[in-house]
Amino acid sequence: MQGMVIVQSPPHTGENMSSASFDWLKPDRSFPSGIPPKPHALELDMMLWRGFDQLVLPRLHALLDHGPPAEMASAGWVLARWYLAQGDMARARKAIITFHSHPEGTKAVPHPGPFLLAVRLCLTADDQDDARNILQKGTARFGELPDFALARLLIAKARGVPERELSAILRQVYRDSSLTEVDLAEGDGDLFDRLRAGSVPSPQEPSDNLPLVSVIVPVFNAADLLPTALRGLQAQSWSNLEILVVDDGSTDNSVAMAQAAATQDTRIRVLPLGCNQGAYPARNAAFATARGTFVTVHDADDWSHPQKIEQQARALMDDPALKASVSHWVRAGNALEMTLWRMEESWVHRNVSSLMIRTSLRDELGYWDRTRINADTEYYYRILHVYGPGAIREVSPGLPLAFGRTLPQSLTNRSATHLRTQYHGIRRDYMEAAHAWHARATQTQDLYLPQHPANRSFHAPEDIALDDQSTQQTEYDLLAGSDLLDEAWYLLANPDVMQSDLGAVRHYLTVGARENRDPGPRFSTGGYRRTHKLDPDENPLLHFLRQGSEDRSECLPSFLGRLDRDTQAADCVLVFAHTSGATLFGAERSLLDVVKRLGRSGLRPVVVLPSLRNPAYLERLLEISAVVETLPQAWRHGLLTPDTETIEAARALIRKHRPVEIHVNTIVLDAPLLAARAENVPSVVYVREMPPEDRAICRLLGMGPEAVRAQLLAQADRFIMPSQVVADWLASAERCTVRPNAVDEALFDLPFVPGAVLKAALISSNIVKKGINDFVTAAHLVAATGWPVHFLLIGPKTGDLAALHTLPPNVALRSYAATPAEAIAQADIVLSLSHFAESFGRTVVEAMAAGRPVICYDRGAPPSLVISGKTGFVVPADSPKSVADAVLALDAARLQLDKMSRAARKRAREIQDQALA
Repeated sequence: MQGMVIVQSPPHTGENMSSASFDWLKPDRSFPSGIPPKPHALELDMMLWRGFDQLVLPRLHALLDHGPPAEMASAGWVLARWYLAQGDMARARKAIITFHSHPEGTKAVPHPGPFLLAVRLCLTADDQDDARNILQKGTARFGELPDFALARLLIAKARGVPERELSAILRQVYRDSSLTEVDLAEGDGDLFDRLRAGSVPSPQEPSDNLPLVSVIVPVFNAADLLPTALRGLQAQSWSNLEILVVDDGSTDNSVAMAQAAATQDTRIRVLPLGCNQGAYPARNAAFATARGTFVTVHDADDWSHPQKIEQQARALMDDPALKASVSHWVRAGNALEMTLWRMEESWVHRNVSSLMIRTSLRDELGYWDRTRINADTEYYYRILHVYGPGAIREVSPGLPLAFGRTLPQSLTNRSATHLRTQYHGIRRDYMEAAHAWHARATQTQDLYLPQHPANRSFHAPEDIALDDQSTQQTEYDLLAGSDLLDEAWYLLANPDVMQSDLGAVRHYLTVGARENRDPGPRFSTGGYRRTHKLDPDENPLLHFLRQGSEDRSECLPSFLGRLDRDTQAADCVLVFAHTSGATLFGAERSLLDVVKRLGRSGLRPVVVLPSLRNPAYLERLLEISAVVETLPQAWRHGLLTPDTETIEAARALIRKHRPVEIHVNTIVLDAPLLAARAENVPSVVYVREMPPEDRAICRLLGMGPEAVRAQLLAQADRFIMPSQVVADWLASAERCTVRPNAVDEALFDLPFVPGAVLKAALISSNIVKKGINDFVTAAHLVAATGWPVHFLLIGPKTGDLAALHTLPPNVALRSYAATPAEAIAQADIVLSLSHFAESFGRTVVEAMAAGRPVICYDRGAPPSLVISGKTGFVVPADSPKSVADAVLALDAARLQLDKMSRAARKRAREIQDQALA
């Protein structure tokens, strides 16, 4: 992690916080159904396991102690799993009890995992009463589940009940299924080794008519455990088996024990390898000799339900299109204590090691990779990649068809190869490289792995690779080895990638470069693409690395604007843009106005773009600026301090251009402000947001409005805002200038000719907080009157828009318009229905400049722009009925529309004059 992963000083880490600090996380109508899409604590959960634990643990603790109820509960669930994995049972129990103290928890985490975890942690603290009470609540919430029967087993063991009662509880695990029940044999050995099943019905077909199933059992020093595994296999209802016991150089009497079993059961064959090679080479050795139609694997320390093989084989027989099947299992210790280290939804979960494949895959995909860990997972995903998501079927989901024994010395429990490294560490690095290998394949044979490959097909971490084999460098390897691709920076700058299952390298290789995302703070993907005229599908960073260029100036290119020659002697102003997305909204259009104004004032504007994802936006900036620089930047966040490399790069730009002032568009950037402080250059922030009324922006920035305000006041010298409402929030009158946003002069000349059917439009980014739900509700109300009014939703396609489902017949969707004139020309009246306090209301002024009456909610700045009854109507906030009434009133008063249109233009002109003064 380079530069960016630094914890802020209090209070932003979450220390010394009160419940008021998290008001921005309370339910809000800015989100569908009044609640955020996911609790903040659950977003932090992914960061916690992806290597950012020092960043997010203070915030999670603050949420646990002071957050809104849903956040407290969610933080309890997250921290309980984390501390369980660290072996800190006391803190884990405290956290999970907090989860169960708030009924909102089961809404935020709608699965039985928290109940199961609580049972285990309460029993660890010898609190049987709480364990029973929580189990009862879980059963009432989710019904009888096999997992809950296992939980009752743990409680019964803690009570010291007779073993016959334990057997009765075990039988309940399978009671509601068609499978044979499991209980415990009498004896003195470990409970795990006494698992047994009742009588199993044999298949109706004669054994010889059943396909042969080869079961591979790798063994290394497992003489004490192997009898249980073989006993479970020998008791299988599917009797047509060959059991291939592969001894991987054991030094105990594993071989003798296996050979003794083979003399009693001809289905068992012992394959001694002579020396220890590893579990996967051992599997491969048996796979090469397997005679079965189907092949599966069984670890030497596990026990299988007697119908496991039959269930999986039947799935392959019944559906010839299937390539493989898997079953579910539960991990348990010798005493049958449930030992899943990180609970997801249940103890019973998919068992990738149970993968049963058609033997024909041996010729199509080949063998397991030669590594110490995770090769079974790689093979699983190799099948899915080649044959599609329907190629593998899970049989009897939710029922444990195997018990996997957990031992302290197993590879899954060793620190370097622990299962937790599937999120951050060796296992994840291995699987990311494997997925990249899968993605490179153009045909099935590209993913064929021989038993003894001459070279590795993809890189494996040194600690788990079994062979010192050369690997041809791939595009993935080239990117992974470059210091210009910063994994931590990429994940933190792209929250959607953080929450996905993709690593930074794989995302940039497959998606990010094509979207012109930047790989780190020192390389501009879009800038380099433009400089070298690369096609959209070419990867700019790969191009740079392959050129072997040592000229790092190409990494952050600059572009001369049209004002360069005319303003060489003028004072420079560095203007930092906050984004350069595919679509331009109010803040981006306002930045264009800022740059124009600076140029008209005789200054030399130099614009700094944080990304270059919109070539048209760049061209417009080049028309009105002297230079456009590129400098990737992540937004400010309450958990982070700005990236040190970005600050240094910004300081270098200041020294290069020697500006008299730094201007920063919107509140989301902080690195330029700190660079300005360091270089002793005055700074200005254009405050275009209203954090106290905009919980969505607070969520993006990871902090409440007071924390945002404190950072702004500490970092910037002065502020320009579009309305007094924003100035009042910032409460620093001597440093604030209120200046309305200017609009396109061409709007004042846009004709206003209402048609026979009035058209009311909402022009926005089409997200819930912009009021699209209220807009549709108002349209429904108008439609119910039978009055012919058309409602137009003008803007980009979004997930919130898709969630609206069926629209009334009087609502039409119109795509995003590149200019305000193109959008407003489609409407006769314009609505402003935001669920947060707009800091200005640019669309309101644009609509009035075009002579369109405006209906707006009485919230934020728009009511100060609209003169109700003269240029439109100001209606009560969050009242779609009032919106519908206002639309009908405007349609009924057609003779007044022209008068209202002229008044609207006049009002817009007054605002425009203020903006340009």
